[in-house]
Amino acid sequence: MPGHQRINKLNCTDRLRADYAHVGLYDVQEAKPWIARRKRGVVPVRVSHARLLVGGTQDTSTASKDRYLCYWYHTPGTGEGHVHGYPIEWDEAHLMVRIDPNWNYANCRFIPNTDAARIEKNIDRQHAWGKRIYQAYLDKNPKVPLSWHMIGPRAADSMFYIQRTEP
Repeated sequence: MPGHQRINKLNCTDRLRADYAHVGLYDVQEAKPWIARRKRGVVPVRVSHARLLVGGTQDTSTASKDRYLCYWYHTPGTGEGHVHGYPIEWDEAHLMVRIDPNWNYANCRFIPNTDAARIEKNIDRQHAWGKRIYQAYLDKNPKVPLSWHMIGPRAADSMFYIQRTEP
């Protein structure tokens, strides 16, 4: 079943925007980003990634999410504090892409820690997807500096300020 059939189009759109903070899902099989829709009374960056999928809600998840790379897009002033203890300049825009060294999104399989070569290849693939997402936001010509990061389950799995672009 193609990924877009699992997308809840009431809660998200494939029209990428850089003018409001939101969560997003990247369909790795179709190389397509989806983002939370802006709705009255809902802060799109606080929406659950699962809510963007059929069967997911704000409080529960869905296994369908395992085929999508999750990310957050923050406009200036929509984030706060440190991420895994790392300081972030929240007066700029940030793309935070979730990285999971042990999860292969393309075939929805776990990679054991003992398979270091496959884990490294998996990280490289996720980095390439993150770069595509970042480029898609740059194509929207944001009016503020934009940086992208890959955020893992632990600080050691994360990569901060991979690239920063001025308008």
